[in-house]
Amino acid sequence: MAATTEVHMSSKSPQLIVKERFGDKSKLIDAVIALVEAGAGETAEGHKRRLRNVSNAKLLHLHALGERVKQLGGREAIVKQILELKKQPKDHEFADHLRSLALGRIVDLHGSLSRAAKKAAKAAPKAAAPKAAKPKAAKPAAKAAAKPAR
Repeated sequence: MAATTEVHMSSKSPQLIVKERFGDKSKLIDAVIALVEAGAGETAEGHKRRLRNVSNAKLLHLHALGERVKQLGGREAIVKQILELKKQPKDHEFADHLRSLALGRIVDLHGSLSRAAKKAAKAAPKAAAPKAAKPKAAKPAAKAAAKPAR
């Protein structure tokens, strides 16, 4: 029991992380606004006002998510990559559906599809090697020769 309390006590609180990395909450809000677009029909001032009431932990999560989206090339680039990973690059209805999803969900979907593609690519050479090494049996040819001609 003592080990779990020590782990919690040694981790930094969200407020301390905000102060170390951004100085104060308003600077973190400005950074989040620069990375994450406002919702449909929401003004920039309304978006900022709404973020003021959000917890520091959630703001840090939104900032990390915005950084990940920026690293991947933006929402449209992620949607295109998902379509290619699912081998459906021309499916416009699915692309529209992906665009309507929340940013976090799109990033999670991209991550899971990327991991699955890497796993499949790793498994493909291993699966192909044993099949190529196996020689075909001559049984079908023997059966064909044993059948009488009509």
